[in-house]
Amino acid sequence: MKRLFGYVLYLNIMSTVYPCTTILIGKSLSIDGSIIHAHNEDMGKRTVGRLWKDNSNKSSFESTWVPYVTLEKSNKNLSYWASGNTQQVNRDELNETVLPYDNILVGMNEDGLTMSCNWMYSKDKAMEKKGIRRYAIRQLILERCSGAYEAVMLIASLIDSYGQADWGGLTYVLADPNEAWIVETTAHTWAAKKLKDNEIIAIANRYTIGEDFDLSSANLISMAVKNGWYNRSDGKFNFKNVYGDPEYMNELYDIEREDRIFQLLKSKKGKIKPIDLMEVLRDSYQNTDQYTSPADFEPWRITCREKKAKRPICTNLCQSSFVAHLRPSLPRDIGAVFWFTMATPAYGPYFPIYSIGTKIDASFSKDNSKEANTTAWWAYRHLQEKMDKLSPEMISQYRKKSLEITKSFIKQQADLDSSLQYHFQKGNKSKIETIVNRKTMHFSLSSLNYAKDALKRIKQ
Repeated sequence: MKRLFGYVLYLNIMSTVYPCTTILIGKSLSIDGSIIHAHNEDMGKRTVGRLWKDNSNKSSFESTWVPYVTLEKSNKNLSYWASGNTQQVNRDELNETVLPYDNILVGMNEDGLTMSCNWMYSKDKAMEKKGIRRYAIRQLILERCSGAYEAVMLIASLIDSYGQADWGGLTYVLADPNEAWIVETTAHTWAAKKLKDNEIIAIANRYTIGEDFDLSSANLISMAVKNGWYNRSDGKFNFKNVYGDPEYMNELYDIEREDRIFQLLKSKKGKIKPIDLMEVLRDSYQNTDQYTSPADFEPWRITCREKKAKRPICTNLCQSSFVAHLRPSLPRDIGAVFWFTMATPAYGPYFPIYSIGTKIDASFSKDNSKEANTTAWWAYRHLQEKMDKLSPEMISQYRKKSLEITKSFIKQQADLDSSLQYHFQKGNKSKIETIVNRKTMHFSLSSLNYAKDALKRIKQ
């Protein structure tokens, strides 16, 4: 009976796979030569989120147990900012046991490495309770890797050594101020592609790597041949065609999101700024005849199929949203900036987090899944739920105000950067941390207070 429950739950997970959207911008396409990494984490309206800084020292442990393997001690123990789940979902999806390493979804570590992840559908059969889980891989990336390439090698070694547990396909997106990579994986294989300087990569929930990958697992082709997915006489090996589940590789649910990203950024190539990516992540086809009003249902893939509903980039599924501005011209302590907002980005102003920062108001980090006013996440989520029921004119008005606040933060950040560079040249790192923590508190609370005030006005 226990086995049957796990199987039924697995089928349910398959039908509601988390439909995130990710964008990478190459250096020559941004206005200042930076790599930009943007992501909507679409976990669902009731998957409660939080934002926290991990400064814990794990270096004293001789080994690390992660589901379902034991790893050797690492010589690195990096601090990181992470956004992810509260303890409400800190359970194994198949057997209901509580597991560590089960919360992180996206993040940025002290060396300016950013990480996000998109679920994919693969022909490769999932390994139940064997290998290493995706949550553990995400946390290990932030703890142990100083750059994107190093993270690629970590993912590769983990999958090569243990396999990937409990799910058949994922794309890891990794970026630092110098380079960015995507690693598309199955339970047993992987292929990796480096972002070109003149390239935009848009990722929904179908594999994107075709014939032009830079690295891969040694068993990539042999496993495909063994399973009858590829014949060497078929021509050049194409990862997405060979390993992607054909049922999910050509749906408008994914294609329209990817196409919309390219459409919105086409005229901005060479001058793309973080605010442009924020606008993309906020997009519901505004000012077009395809405008998608906020839905009163959660637009999972299976639901959109049944309702024949359009799936825009910005929906009520969003748990968090970020745009990472990774500037190679500045030291990583101050050059890597993680612009973040909770719940849907449509209404909550983005605020900046620096990799050197260590503090944020406790309401953002509180690990409480209950609907309580003491947590920042619920303030943003309740705002979204109330806003979505307003008229299109009122929605537009509040969206505009949220964007204005974000733009004001960007202007203030320019002055902040000047101050931080001055203190960096003086070698005063402790002063930089103090300033960053004070400003992070200011920006984040200003964003949160706007959300709370707007919510009060709507209730009146």
